[in-house]
Order: sequence, then C-alpha cells, then structure tokens
Amino acid sequence: MFKKYQLKNGLNVLLVESHKSPVLSIQMWVKTGSADEKKGEEGISHFIEHLVFKGTRKFKVGEIASSVEAAGGELNAYTSFDQTVFYVTISKEFENVGLDVISEMMGFPRFDEGEINNEREVVIEEIKRSNDNPHRQASRLLFETMYKKHPYGIPVIGYEQNINTVSRKTLVNYFSSRYNPKTMTLIVAGDFRAPEMRKKVDDYFGGFRKNKLRVVKRASDKPVKKPAIIVKTAPFAETIVHIAFPAPKASHKDIAALEVLALIMGQGESSRLNQRLRMHSHLVNYAGSSVFVARDPGFMAISLSLNSKDFTQAMTDLLEEIQVALTAPPSAQELQKALTNMASEQYYFLETVDGLARKYGHYQDLFGDPSYFVRFMRQVHGLTPADIVASARKYLDPKRATMVIMTPAEEKDIQPAAQEWMKNFQNLLKVKGQKSKDKGKRGKKISWIFKKPAGVQEGIQKWTLDNGVTLITRPSFETPVVSIRCASLGGSRLETPSNQGVTELLSRVWTAGAGEYSELQMNQRMDEMAASLSAFGGRNSEGLSMGCLKPFANEMIDLFFKTLTEPLFEKAAITRELKAMQEHVNLRRDNPAQLCILNFMKEMFGDHPYGRDPYGNEEAIAKLTQAMVRDIYGQRTGLTIVASGALDPHDFKNQVEDGLGRAKVVSGKNTLFPIKFPKSEKRIFLESAKQQSHIVCGFPGLTLKDPTRYTLQVMQAILAGQGGRLFIELRDKASLAYSVSPMRMEGLEGGYFGAYIGCSPEKSKTALKMMFEEFDKLINHQVPAEELARAQRYLVGKHDIELQKNSNITSAILFDYIYGIDFMETYHFADRIRAVTSEQIMVLAREIFSRPSVISLVGPSAPW
Repeated sequence: MFKKYQLKNGLNVLLVESHKSPVLSIQMWVKTGSADEKKGEEGISHFIEHLVFKGTRKFKVGEIASSVEAAGGELNAYTSFDQTVFYVTISKEFENVGLDVISEMMGFPRFDEGEINNEREVVIEEIKRSNDNPHRQASRLLFETMYKKHPYGIPVIGYEQNINTVSRKTLVNYFSSRYNPKTMTLIVAGDFRAPEMRKKVDDYFGGFRKNKLRVVKRASDKPVKKPAIIVKTAPFAETIVHIAFPAPKASHKDIAALEVLALIMGQGESSRLNQRLRMHSHLVNYAGSSVFVARDPGFMAISLSLNSKDFTQAMTDLLEEIQVALTAPPSAQELQKALTNMASEQYYFLETVDGLARKYGHYQDLFGDPSYFVRFMRQVHGLTPADIVASARKYLDPKRATMVIMTPAEEKDIQPAAQEWMKNFQNLLKVKGQKSKDKGKRGKKISWIFKKPAGVQEGIQKWTLDNGVTLITRPSFETPVVSIRCASLGGSRLETPSNQGVTELLSRVWTAGAGEYSELQMNQRMDEMAASLSAFGGRNSEGLSMGCLKPFANEMIDLFFKTLTEPLFEKAAITRELKAMQEHVNLRRDNPAQLCILNFMKEMFGDHPYGRDPYGNEEAIAKLTQAMVRDIYGQRTGLTIVASGALDPHDFKNQVEDGLGRAKVVSGKNTLFPIKFPKSEKRIFLESAKQQSHIVCGFPGLTLKDPTRYTLQVMQAILAGQGGRLFIELRDKASLAYSVSPMRMEGLEGGYFGAYIGCSPEKSKTALKMMFEEFDKLINHQVPAEELARAQRYLVGKHDIELQKNSNITSAILFDYIYGIDFMETYHFADRIRAVTSEQIMVLAREIFSRPSVISLVGPSAPW
C-alpha cells in the first residue's frame, strides 16, 4: 500500500513502505520531457538531465555522485518524451543522503557556464553513439515518420546543433518554468516509517519555489488516411522493419485490448510472430509487437530484424499472421496467457524497491493515480476473445499503416516488394472475421495469496545427495518469487578449434524441448505461467536457470528437471540456431564495441580458450552438429543446484531427488589450461566507418580464487561509478566521452584488468594518455582514506542492492561454490571489502600495471 499527499508548494509525494530489505529507492518524476520543448530547444530536457548532476548550491562538480556512492548507493536519471526521472537507490542508514541530493538537484542546480560547455561535448558524444546504433536509428526513423508535427517525432536526445549553441539563460529559464513543484512527484519506496519520512520530505522539499509554470500546447497531427512506406539505405548490416498503426493515448478504454493483442502476437517465446517467423521459418533474428503508450496518442508496432535477402518471404509470412489476427479470435488459452503475464508483473516488481517505485511512478505520472493498475487489470479481465479480434480489425488498418525499413540494401531492391506487400495487406479486411468459439469467455483470476509453510526455518542449508548432487537452499517468503539455478564446470574452456561455438549452441537449444514436451509445448506452458527457463554457457561453466511465481512452482520445477536430464536437442532447433549464430557473427560490424573487446581477448589470451570468440566464426559454426552438442553436454563435471525464494527446503530436496531419479553425477577434477600472456605491449587496430572509436586497454589480471581479488574490486571501484576517477577526469573534466569505465574479468586460470572508452576518433590519443595517467596515480600515490571508504561503501551498497532479487542470490552462491569458493562467501563480502587497505591497493597496482598492456581500438583511425 502507499500514502499519497501534497506539500504546500504543490509537490506530490508517494510513500510506499516495504520492509523486505534495508534499502530505499528515492525517485523524482518530473512531468516534463522532450515533447514539452519549443522549436530550437530540441534536446534541452535531456541536456538538463545531465547538468543537474554538475553542481548545486551545496554540491560541487562530482560531489553528488561521490556522496551517494560513498553511502553505498546508486544514482542515475533518464529523459523520455513525457517525463524526466531522477533516482537514488541507497541503504536506509543513509536515506538522508538520498533525499539531500535529489532535493538539491531538483531545487537548486547551479548551471555553471564552464560546466555547461564541458557537458556539451559529453552529450554530443552520446548523440554520436546513438548515430552508430542501427536500432536507435530505425526507431528514430519510425517516430519521425509517424509524427510530422507532434514533438514525439523529434529525438529525445535532440540535435547536435542545439546542444552546441543553447545558452545558459535558455537553460535556466526552461528549468525554472518547467521543473516546478506542480510538475513533480517524489516517490520514496522501501524500508522506512511513514510518519518520520513525511517530516524529512517536508524538510528537504518544502522549500521549493513555485515558479510560474510555462504551459505547453503540443502540436497535433492530422489523422492518417493513407499508408506510407519509407525505405532508408543505411551503413548497417542488419535490416530492421517497423510497421506501425496509430493508437489512442494511454487513458483510452481500447488500450487494454491493444496491449493484450500485442502480447499475443509478439511477446514471449510462444507468441505467434516468434513461432512463425523465427522458430519455424528461421527468417528473422527477432519478431515482436508492442504498443507505444504515452500521454498523447501512440501507436502499435510490429517489428522485425532480419537479413535483407529474407525480406520478401518474411513479409509474406508476416501478412498471413496479420490475417489470422484480423479474422480469428485468440483462443481462451492465449487470452489466459496474456492475463497471467500482465497480472504477475506487479509481483515481480515487489522484489526490489526500484521496481516498486517505478510501478507507482509510472501510473501516477501518466494517469494521476498510483493505483491505476487495478483499474487497468479490471479492464483486462473483462476482455473476451471477440474483443481482441475487434480491436485488431479497428486498429490494424492498412489504410493507416506506416512501414519504415532501414536496410543495407538499395532502395530499388526493397521498395517494390514493400509496395506489393502493402497492396496485399489492403485486401485483408475484405476477409470476414470468424466467430469466436469462446465468445463471452474471460480469463480466470489466479490466487497469488500464499502462506509460509509451518515449521520452515529461514537460513541457508547445504546437502550432498546420494547421487553426488550438491543442493543449497535459501527459503524466503517476503515475495511469491522462486529462483532456481544449476551449473556444472565446463563451458567454452572445453572446446577445441574443431568445435568452437558449441557451448553457445548448447545454451540456445538446451531448452528447445525435453522429455515428452516439444519446444512449442514448453514455450507455451512457460508463457502461460509468466515463468522463465533459460540455459547459459560461459567460459567456465554451463547450466540452467528458472524463475516463476509460487502458484506455478511445482510445475516449473518438474519442467526444469526434465530439461536438465532429458533435453531433446532436435535437429530442427539446431539448424535454426546455427543460422542465428551465423547471422550474429555477420552483424558484428554493427557493434564496434563488441569487436573491440573480442580483439582484445584474442590478443590478451592467445591460444587459451578465453581468447576465442564464444560464437566461433562462420567456418566453425558451419561444422557444428547435433553430436557435438550432445558430446559437450555430457562432458560436464559435477552438478550444483541452488534455490532461493518461496519454497520449502525439504519439499524441494524431495523434488530434486525425484527429478534427477537415479542419474549419477560425473565427478572429476577440472582441467586447467595454462595461459601465455603477452610478453610485450600489443596494439590492435580494426578500421570501422563509425562516428566513434572504441578503445579497450588492459593488463593480465587475477584468477577467480586469487586472495587479492577483493583488493582489485576496490581498485576498480576507485575508478568506477559517476564519482570514480575515470568518470570525473575523462568525462566530467575533459569531456572526452559519454561512456568510460574500468573493466575486469577473473577466470579459473587468469583474467584481465583495464578500462573502456567510446569517444570521437580525434580524442582517442588523449583518452589513452589519460587512462594511463589514472593507472600511474594508483601506482605512485596511496588512495586517500576518504576515497577508499567511498569505494568500499559503494561496493558493499551495490552488493546489498543486488541481493534484493532471488535470482542474484542464487547466482552468487552457485558460482562461488562451483569455482571452489565458500558458498557463504557472498554474505562475507562486506567484511572482505572493508579489510582492504590503501597499501594493498598500491602493491597490487604496481604488480598489475607493470605487466605488458594490450590496447584494442576499433574506429575510423588509430592515434598510432
């Protein structure tokens, strides 16, 4: 439950108590976004989002982030069309810090002229990063095509010219006229008591001035009366297609049916578009549908990602699926799946205070009613199959369809097929709809109420079962969420040059059918339960993970063990995923940051398995077979299962023994492969015609069990975060990049430590120089006590925040144990971090940074 009230100055406040974890989320939702900007101001809201971090009446540059991170918290912000949101997640012990920084940023930013000029460069780097991203550019094309006059057609991030020229006066005037208590909602969710929090909120936010609010009248577009096709040839390997249809604004009564239609058509593994276009036809990398729900009229979109050579056939298949949506009402089973997924969402939100705050903030901001979700779900429960097909026929109107295509192909090669498709689409509505066999039927409500079983003792328990399996359980009944994860030693370390990529293939097909369940049956049932089941294959291990809500736990656990012990590995699924892996490799040139890291790993680790591309290459992928998948699946050694959440440990232990039957776990010593690190500095350059250069600079690092690994984590934290040295020196002061961060990996035989930056090519020489300067400072100067304490609290706080979720708990316990570390180590994390000294950091810095460096750069040019 929540408490909602208003301060005397008009600021809305929502207090949401949750005593599950000693953590708070403090969020300020400002009802001002890019759609509230005038001509010439485009991008100013997003620019202000950056600038309020750059100093206030109380905090100097960098001190806001440092204060939060020194209290073990995290902070960030984002801007959208309709709102800007600022948020801090922090321990209840430091709630005053969170309230203080949010109040200062929202009430008293300085807008220092020098800092404005510095931040211009950072935002321009962010714009360039966006320009290099095919999905962002395709989305931008869609919005600017759908909205000719309405400001939703203008990118939230704005235009480089505006950012370069906007004056301080314009920024200050915009802030004072739109960042008004009347447009603000403060949300505090987490472990607090409302009476005490009300007083603090009044102290921190009651002094906000009520400036005159600038009323914005947004331009509107004329109703769309004819279809449009836009084909844009772009320097990307991927072809992205969006087909959009105008839809009403968020508060309209038809939104519930449209959301259900979108979910049935294109959300989840068993959705119609995913099954038809990806699973069966293997024609797309992705197929989905969604509804852009906003304060003003939005749209429903069908989206595809594919290879341009498959465009015509994929669009033919898509048209057939649209015809089904227009003529055949969904089954009662499909409707129930949609209802369950929508209803379950609120229970997954309960796991974290951030989730709670986002949920209430969204509904308050959009509808002025934090409990609107209840009303919306009432609408969803009232829908029948006939309502869904009626909604499809009303909104999937070919006369109002907009198709945008971003492709590497020539326009003349795509346009005729697109026009023919649109012509065929217009004939679909002539086909009469079928009468629903389930007319009048509605989805059933599910009871989410559960009680903690009598006699269950909370705490972590470990068993070794008769068949050699290690089982670790952690019951917790604060939310109805169950998380289970299992793993064995293995992974890509066991691959050879002849089967490179097989672990990735295993992770893709492991859940594609098991026992008596086909892949489709598994996907349908999981989607119906709003549950997840996935496989993973890393460098050192492979396994399965599942998550569900308590009412579906027994059935999901049964499915989990069938997948673990009786996977089908059918050839059809292997063929499909091999094609997907080939396409992933082909699309790598659209992701220069990924190429940069791959080249770095190859040079750092050489012939060691860590140096190989987890996907392999086109030649290696072409040689992978079903027999190779079965072989790598059988090479696993040991099996550990970890469960956390709303379950009875003894009941689950019985389920494990029943699920695994008499299967014996193969035990054996893990094979270690020695690493030959470079003996001299290495520099690798790959030319890429993008607007940014991507740089990774690193040194040989530590193993997973190295006793100094906690020292390395603290050293990373000194460089990391918005209050860390790399961010402050390279971004805040030098304005070199939007994205800069330290990087670290530990493996069974070794790892690396270094840093990444994405910047304009002309800045790459300075970026590298300044990276090495920061490394040298760690070698030559002891970290001051205050900075060390900030880094330690930052790590401990981040760790505590992450452990709100059951899935993060299972992951931490599982991987520590299988790699030979105490399974309770995650609960000793704070002690290990606090024990690190400045002297230890200097010793380790001298050791690591004296090793030969590897520098990988992907971009238009290299400074060397």
